[in-house]
Amino acid sequence: MDHGPAHQWPAADAEHLLVYPRQMQAVEQAMFTAGMPRAALMEKAALAVSRRVLALLSASDEGWRRRSVVVLMGPGHNGGDGAVLARELYMAGRDVAVWSPFSRHKPLTAAHLQYLEKLGVPRLQQPPTPGRGQLWIDALFGLGQSRPLPAPLAALAQAARSAGQWVWAMDVPSGLDDRHGRPLGACFHSQRTFCLGLYKRGLFQADALDAVGQLERIGFGVPGWALDLIQEQGPLPCGVTAADRATAPWPAPSAAADKYGRGRVLLLAGSQRYPGAAVLATAGADASGVGAIAIAMAPAVAHRVSDGYPHVLNAGVDLSPPLEPGPLVWRQLPDLGRYDAVLLGPGMDSAPFAAHSWEPLQRFAGLLVLDADGLNRLATIPEGEAAAWLRGRHGPTWITPHVREFDRLFPACTHGDHPERAAAAARTAGVTVLLKGPRTAVAAPNGRCWQLLEGVPTAARAGLGDVLAGFATGRGAMAVAAGDLDHGQLVSAALDHLHAARQLVRDGWKHPSPPMVAERLRQPDK
Repeated sequence: MDHGPAHQWPAADAEHLLVYPRQMQAVEQAMFTAGMPRAALMEKAALAVSRRVLALLSASDEGWRRRSVVVLMGPGHNGGDGAVLARELYMAGRDVAVWSPFSRHKPLTAAHLQYLEKLGVPRLQQPPTPGRGQLWIDALFGLGQSRPLPAPLAALAQAARSAGQWVWAMDVPSGLDDRHGRPLGACFHSQRTFCLGLYKRGLFQADALDAVGQLERIGFGVPGWALDLIQEQGPLPCGVTAADRATAPWPAPSAAADKYGRGRVLLLAGSQRYPGAAVLATAGADASGVGAIAIAMAPAVAHRVSDGYPHVLNAGVDLSPPLEPGPLVWRQLPDLGRYDAVLLGPGMDSAPFAAHSWEPLQRFAGLLVLDADGLNRLATIPEGEAAAWLRGRHGPTWITPHVREFDRLFPACTHGDHPERAAAAARTAGVTVLLKGPRTAVAAPNGRCWQLLEGVPTAARAGLGDVLAGFATGRGAMAVAAGDLDHGQLVSAALDHLHAARQLVRDGWKHPSPPMVAERLRQPDK
């Protein structure tokens, strides 16, 4: 079911839109049609990259200040961007040369190349040799690549990677499909990529991250009416940056609300095999600021939770497995009508779906959050029936799978990138899907879609998802109690969770643990 208003957060501006290559090309064509000369747009974009490159080189240590630069130029307008960059580096006194293995270039690129020759910028006749301490600027192919690199360039890309060659890419690393985010064979691996105009969605997908390196968007003044043309083509994913936390949708309980008016959560989590998951989910829920937390779990697990969180209520339901063989189900559930949100799944032993015991969850009118083994149990029934069960829910549903859990639950949603797959599942099941990964995607059943633009690789540790599930459920319960539940609040919770991990890394913790992230979530921003 589709519940809650579709708040347009964050604003669909140039800082947030993720576009396909064809959409970026449509933006540029609209600007050309309106009267922007191609030469002027090339100059504008390449000058912006030039300023950034010069700033980075000047701010680096002495080794970088003296390092020579080789610009690898392609035959098209990406090569023209590289030629403008080479010109600006040369005029700034940098040691720069260009190399282009192509005999023919587009007229604008050829004109820039001719001017470089008149200036005296060296043009290499042979490809540069990797590992000689130079910085290479990859301006070979750029946007919209769909074919593998020619064999000589593929060999150069492989040699550069083997030698640890420093490469910075103009717009898109050569050899990378920025539509799907997959290498088309051998591709150049960049330590830094300057993304021109708008973010290309393929650059954020898992298979692309090693080739892209650190990604920076270099704007060139895309007008608002051109952005409107993109959005008319259908729902468009929106990137979410750290700066968006200040404007993110946040539950707003009444100033007169008591603890129950600030949200009530029930956690169905943990098992004797995985007791820590219940503790971590409780830590996440507690960090959310929700008014009241109750637990329903095996007695031994409940004792561990109560030891660390004495203010958490025990719902008095024994979720121990039955003595006789068979599916692990709860013998009874508490009155779910007393709660605004229920979390089911973290650390529960896998077992077949038991329809009779899940019936109260389907009738529950509050927010149901399914994570981990809650999703795995649902996945034991045929996909169509699982989607039908989710569509039949009487209240809103959030699910928070990682990729393997997602594949088990939605085996038909295998095509596309991370946000496309999440969006397909959201449409199919009528739920809000948070698909975890190096760049987490969230999709709502109303077509709205988001993708986080950052990640913290060293924080990818077992148990971190339990903290996120508890934290998101707590935030959701607060929103339900306040009557303002919105799909974007799940994205906001994921963004805060990411921010907490990133802050720990910046504070010197190379591999922050899940309990540290939960504790950081409850602390004020630095």
